[in-house]
Amino acid sequence: MAFIRRAFQRGIAKRRLVSEKEIDRVKGALTLLDVGKQDSIEKLIDGLDDPSWNVRNACAMAIARVYEKKPNKQIVQMLHEELPEAALAMKLALIESLGKIGHDDTMPILLDILKKSKADLQYAVIMALSSWANLNLLSVLIEVGKSKDYLTRRASLMTSYSIIADAIPNTTIKELMKFFHWIVQIYVETGYLGPLLIRFLEVTKEEIDKKLFPVALNEYEFNYLNELLDDVDFDPKKYEILHELAYPLLF
Repeated sequence: MAFIRRAFQRGIAKRRLVSEKEIDRVKGALTLLDVGKQDSIEKLIDGLDDPSWNVRNACAMAIARVYEKKPNKQIVQMLHEELPEAALAMKLALIESLGKIGHDDTMPILLDILKKSKADLQYAVIMALSSWANLNLLSVLIEVGKSKDYLTRRASLMTSYSIIADAIPNTTIKELMKFFHWIVQIYVETGYLGPLLIRFLEVTKEEIDKKLFPVALNEYEFNYLNELLDDVDFDPKKYEILHELAYPLLF
């Protein structure tokens, strides 16, 4: 009986997705969030082109949920095929759905969009990339983070934080060392990763390759780290290491 009831609910939901009333279309997508299956995907993809953001967002979540319940590469391929010709609003919804799914085949496509697009799409792609706990993405995010667009930079910082936080349990300080200055910027602008920065200050001078840091921390960043260290532990050795990490070989 439960199977029949869910099939009945899916049928009603699909009809609601083409209703003239926005609230009905949203309800249809949210129903498919719970009971949707592979045969719901085409209707949900059509919903990604809806004039209402609420409908597009609900459809994006529903597609990701259908995939989560029963992963099927065909769903990912269908979304990929829609991307090139999609209008901006639909493209944003497609990127959101692909980000939630997090299939490895999607990453190079998103990176290509990131490279070629303007701030509106860049923000969506950067947020989607947080699904991949891949430290190799940090170099790309650091470059994009130089943007003068506040939202783009903020997204780069937050996605970098998410990637680093996920990677910490299986990553050494040595592996993260080349990202030290970027991690400082994340801490200064978001307040996150303070405990990780303290771990950097526990390394020895011999473990520091100053060639990794061609420029110094600015005074604002240096003061933030000083305050962090003051709050945690007055250890002269840590202050020495901070100086080594903060200033390039020239100093």
